[in-house]
Amino acid sequence: MEKWKIWTIIGIMSFSLIGVAFSQIYWIKWSISLDEKNFDDKVFRALNEVRLQVDNDIKNPNYILDVLKDKLQDENNNYLKKIQNSASKWRKTQILNETRSLTYSLNPDIYLENLEPKRINYYLKEALKNQGIDLDYSYGIYSNKNKGFVIINDHYVSPGTKENFSKSPLEKDNIYNTKYEVQLLNTEFKSPGSLKLYFQNKAGWLWYNIFPTLILNLLFTLLILIGFSYTIYIIFKQKKISQIKTDFVNNMTHEFKTPIATISLATDSILSPVIFNDKEKVKKFVNIIQEENSRLLNQVEKVLQIAKLDKRKIQLKIKKVNIHQLLDETIDHLELKLKDKNGKIIKKYNAKNPVIEGDETHLMNIFNNLFDNAIKYSIQNPEIFVETYNTKKGIEVIIKDKGIGMTRNEINHIFDKFYRVPTGNIHNIKGFGLGLAYVKTFVEAHKGKIIVKSTKDKGSEFKIYLPREST
Repeated sequence: MEKWKIWTIIGIMSFSLIGVAFSQIYWIKWSISLDEKNFDDKVFRALNEVRLQVDNDIKNPNYILDVLKDKLQDENNNYLKKIQNSASKWRKTQILNETRSLTYSLNPDIYLENLEPKRINYYLKEALKNQGIDLDYSYGIYSNKNKGFVIINDHYVSPGTKENFSKSPLEKDNIYNTKYEVQLLNTEFKSPGSLKLYFQNKAGWLWYNIFPTLILNLLFTLLILIGFSYTIYIIFKQKKISQIKTDFVNNMTHEFKTPIATISLATDSILSPVIFNDKEKVKKFVNIIQEENSRLLNQVEKVLQIAKLDKRKIQLKIKKVNIHQLLDETIDHLELKLKDKNGKIIKKYNAKNPVIEGDETHLMNIFNNLFDNAIKYSIQNPEIFVETYNTKKGIEVIIKDKGIGMTRNEINHIFDKFYRVPTGNIHNIKGFGLGLAYVKTFVEAHKGKIIVKSTKDKGSEFKIYLPREST
């Protein structure tokens, strides 16, 4: 897939996700706003219910008589006797209503001063319960005349102490400014005061109602985001793999084409009448055919080894192995390559006990790949250092070169299959990019580890740790 198509898909999906996110935010705000409106309606219904109950209590004739006895005994003593001695029940009620209206018109605060806090609190609890509201609250009876509360949470307070009382953190910024308020004694006269209500945990209650739905929406949005991110990752990974495989096929074609062409040329030369009877030349061309055939077999073997790695079919033939001897054998096999590039390998064996348990063939291939890379990636006259050291539980092998080196980003990818370090103006470096992937896999198969240090244009260092026992 072309890059612009990938980025177009990513753009569309990103825009869609952002749109979903904004839609969710809008929906949440709208839902909370709607819940708050419903909550407010229920609270005001409850307050109106309480107001009616309180007004009905005040209108109770016995209650009025008690009020008048306490408040207007001196002024209305004769009038009260008239009410009590009246023979007509209807007349009693009429006189009581007239008295109530007269009393409240002369002194409306009598209404507030004779309210019972505990009874109001009981009415509030029941009314809120009927509306499905179960929240802690604060309430107060506010006097319009005195500009202060006369009752706060089941307690009488002096209206004259408003300033001191308002310093309470619970009341100062909350119950004084609450929007939940109803006027008491709504008659033809001016209302003496109001009932105020405040909820401390209103916001938490609103969020609690929407919380399950919110969590589900966030969860599904997160799953979509994870799926989207993983899809992008897979797309880029597949594109990278596709590019790597294309490079691998091109590289393999080149690697195979050269020896095949050489073998074909050598075969044609042997069949030539001029050379056929010349044993020395025939022998020379036969050797060329053998070398190129061996080269082909090595390349095929590398591909087959990586195929085994992909299937995790790693079988080690464990036995006692002398690392120093193995390094010497590997270096001997590279003698021709070193001479061809006028290079040298400097050995410094510091390990007193170089014997470990491992697979001799794979260990030799590990060292061969590292030495081969050191030779290939040295611009001229390769100078390679190999050192060994004993550790508490094994041996450490260090192979250093003075080649082209690597950047930090290249180091992060050198153990990836088919990855090859860019070589700039050097175009004669061959290979499939499988060597270091093989090295890392079989070092770890021996329960060991490999560490790479490198500086661009100054060389690289590969440090391999192998335990004494691999099983």
